[in-house]
Amino acid sequence: MNPLRQPGWLRALEVFTGVSSIALGILALAFPGLSVAALVVLLSIGLIFVGIRSISLVAFSGLSMALRGISAVAGVVSIVLAVVVLGFPGYGALTLVVFLSYGLVVYGFSRIYLAFAVKAAPGWLRALGAVVGVLDVIFPVVVLALPGLALLTLSVLLSLALLVTGAEILVSGVVGRTWLGNLVKDVSDVSKEIGKV
Repeated sequence: MNPLRQPGWLRALEVFTGVSSIALGILALAFPGLSVAALVVLLSIGLIFVGIRSISLVAFSGLSMALRGISAVAGVVSIVLAVVVLGFPGYGALTLVVFLSYGLVVYGFSRIYLAFAVKAAPGWLRALGAVVGVLDVIFPVVVLALPGLALLTLSVLLSLALLVTGAEILVSGVVGRTWLGNLVKDVSDVSKEIGKV
């Protein structure tokens, strides 16, 4: 396997989760007349897709244990918070949106960390990962800092974060030469250098 290319299963998963996240974000934005509860459900499902993608990176054995751990934790937290929102519809809609916001914040910080941890990745991929991570933190932080905003506005901000994240995942899957492949090469190169010492 060429360490600069992602395995086919990861590319397929990224394309699927990216398209699904984009579709759910578009649905949430396109039908503002839906009840806030329906929008929250759509966003929860999108966050589950994002979490699955993050957890799938654990199976990519070329990553360091630390990076696989960060991906796993971000994915699990995202999925748990999304499932809590789906499983307990009795909570107020604002509480549900806050849970989703925390999930996106955790995911966003993991994206920012990975963008800076992968030094050999092409600059545009690192920049894309960092920008997506920053937006995934900014939009939910706005929601958390200003809970008095109308719930529809909160849902729109989270829908935009889901769209941006879905686009980044889709590009990663389609291109196939993402930060992940470069990270595996870096780890391999470092291991070889350590072996020479």
